[in-house]
Amino acid sequence: MNVDQHLKVAQWHIEQARLHALGGHSCGCPLNEHYKKIIEEVESGMIKEELSCDTDQE
Repeated sequence: MNVDQHLKVAQWHIEQARLHALGGHSCGCPLNEHYKKIIEEVESGMIKEELSCDTDQE
């Protein structure tokens, strides 16, 4: 993905999070191994550049 595409995906996820915070919303996004890895990196403060995005990992 290019920069614009990453920003659009991030914007979509932020809006989903906002709707979750309001309550009564479920986007159906699975918490797979790829997302778990991302969450762990954010929580550890060690966000690193990835050379490929493989969202098909489960």
